[in-house]
Amino acid sequence: MLTSPFFRRLFLPYLLLICAAVGGVGLVGAMRLHRSYMEHTRSVLGEETQLIAQILGLDLRAERAAEMNAQVGRLGRMLARRITVISADGRVIADTEADPATMENHRSRPEIVTAATRGQGEGVRASDTVHDDLMYFAQRVQGADGQIYYLRASVHLRELHRHLRAFYLGIALAAAVAILGAALICYYFARRTAQPLIELTSFADALRRGDLTRRTLRKEKGEVGTLATALESMADALSDLISRIRQDQAQLLAILSSMSEGVIATDFRQRILLSNAAAAHLLDMPADSPPAGRLLWEAVRSQPVLQAAGEVLTTGQRRGLQVGPIDGRHLVVTVSTFPPAAAPEGLVIVIHDATEAVRYQDLRTEFVANVSHELRTPLTAIKGFAETLRDGAMLDPQRGPQYLSTIEKHADQLTNLVNDLLELSRLESMPGLSGVLPVDIGAVAQKSADLLRSAAARKRQTLAVEIAANLPAVKGNPDYLERAVANLLDNAVKYTPPEGHIALSVRADGAHVSIVVTDNGVGIPAADVPRIFERFYRVDRSRSRDMGGTGLGLSIVKHIAQAHGGHVSVTSTPGQGSSFEMRLAFAESSALTPAR
Repeated sequence: MLTSPFFRRLFLPYLLLICAAVGGVGLVGAMRLHRSYMEHTRSVLGEETQLIAQILGLDLRAERAAEMNAQVGRLGRMLARRITVISADGRVIADTEADPATMENHRSRPEIVTAATRGQGEGVRASDTVHDDLMYFAQRVQGADGQIYYLRASVHLRELHRHLRAFYLGIALAAAVAILGAALICYYFARRTAQPLIELTSFADALRRGDLTRRTLRKEKGEVGTLATALESMADALSDLISRIRQDQAQLLAILSSMSEGVIATDFRQRILLSNAAAAHLLDMPADSPPAGRLLWEAVRSQPVLQAAGEVLTTGQRRGLQVGPIDGRHLVVTVSTFPPAAAPEGLVIVIHDATEAVRYQDLRTEFVANVSHELRTPLTAIKGFAETLRDGAMLDPQRGPQYLSTIEKHADQLTNLVNDLLELSRLESMPGLSGVLPVDIGAVAQKSADLLRSAAARKRQTLAVEIAANLPAVKGNPDYLERAVANLLDNAVKYTPPEGHIALSVRADGAHVSIVVTDNGVGIPAADVPRIFERFYRVDRSRSRDMGGTGLGLSIVKHIAQAHGGHVSVTSTPGQGSSFEMRLAFAESSALTPAR
C-alpha cells in the first residue's frame, strides 16, 4: 500500500485537512479569547461606572464643573479609565482626556441614547475626540441638584489588540511549523513517483490551452515514458494541423471581409456559422448582436430568403432569386448546399447588390425613351415639311420660305440636342477636368450675363448683376463654368414672362463662392423640384420645346458643378419664381485666370 503512487497522492489532501484543522482551532481560540476579554472588560467597566456614580453622585452639580473636572481626573488616573460627565442635554461637563469646552455635544452618542432609555448603555466604536477605538459604558444618574446626568467610563482597546496580535503570531508560527513538517514528509514519500505525473498533467493542460510548444523535461521509462512520448507526438501533429487551419481561416476571413457580396454559411439546422459585414449590411441584420451562432430566421428578416433556404435544404437544388427593395436596395440571392455532391451539411447564401444595375437599367430605358421622343418630334416635322416642299410647296413664294424656316428651326433643335448630349457624355466619361486653373468667377459670371443680356432685352426683362468685390478664385475650367452660369441665366430668361426681373449675384460664403440666379417667373411645382436636374425632365414639355430647349441644360449645370467639387440646388414657388444656387470651393492659389 505504501508503494502505491495513488495512495501517496491521496496523502496530500489529508495533510491539507490537518493544516486546516490546526488553523481552525487557532482561529476559534483567538475568537474565544477576544470574546472573553471583551465580556470581562465590559463587566469590569460596568462595575467601575457604578462605583464612580456612587462616588460622584452626592456632589454632581452642573455649577461645580471645575471641581467636578478635577475630581474626575483623579478617579481616571486611579482606575486607568477615561471618565466623562455629560449633562442631560448632551453637554460635556468633565472629561479626563480632553477639554470639555472643546468637545461637541454627546447627546447623540449610541451609549448615551441607550442609557437615556434603559438606564445603562454600552458600545465599542472609534472616538471622534481622541481618535482611537474605545469601549464605552454609560450610567444614568441623578445629581445633587435633582438633574439627570450621564457618567461614562471607557477604556482603550490598544492593549487588547496587542495581546491578540501576539496570540495570532504564535498560532501562525505553530501552524507554519506543522505545515512545513507535513510538507517535508509528504515530499519525501511522494516526490519520485508523483513528479512525472505532475509534469505530464501540466503538459496535457498546456495542450488543452493551445500551448503546443510545451514539452516534457524528464525522460521517464516504462508506462509513464511511453505516455510522455505519445503526448509529444500528438502535440507535434496538432501543431501542424492548427497552423494549417489558422492559415486557411485567415485567408477565408480576409477574402470574406474584402468581398462586396454578402456571404452567409449555416449548418443543417440553419444556425449561422459565419457571415461577413456585407451580408449584415445588405440584409439589414439587427446590429445588437453578431449573427454567428444565431438561427437564420433570427438574423434575416427577408421572408423570400428564409423560404428559399428551407426549400434548398429539402430539395438539395441550387436556387437563385431576386429580393427587394430592402431599404432601397435590390438584391440577387443565390442559395446552395454544401458540400454540393453529398448529403447537405448546411447552406451557403451569397447576396449581390444589384441596385446600381437596376437603376442603370431604369435610367437606360428612360434615357432611350426620352431621346427617342426628343428626336422623333423634330425629325417628324422635318420629314413632313420636306415632303410638302417636294410636292410643290417649294414653288409657293409664301409657304416655301416659311416651311424652309421651320425645317431649319427643327434642324437647329436637333443640332443643339446632339451637342448637349455629347457635352453631357464628355462630362460623365472624363476622369478629371481639363484646363483646371484658378478662375476669376466674378469675371466669368459677368461675361455670361453679357451674353444673355440681349435675350433678356428682347423680352423686356431686367437683368441685374451683383458681383462682390475681391472674390477669391475658384479652381476649375473657365469655359465649363461660363457654360453653367449661362445655362442658369438662359433658363431664367426662358421661364420668366416679359417685363420680368432676373438677378445674378456672386458672393463669398464661408469657404465657398455662391452663384445665385433668381427670377420672378412661372416657378416650379414642389413635386417636380427633386427631378428638375434629370436629363430631359421638363415641367411643361410643350412650352419648353417651343422655346427651343433640349431638356439637358440643368443636367449639364449639375454635372459641371459636381466636376468642380461643388453642387447646385433650387428653391421655387409656383407663380412667384425660382432661385438656383451653385456653390464652388475656393482655389488654393490666388493667381486668377480671366474669362476669355
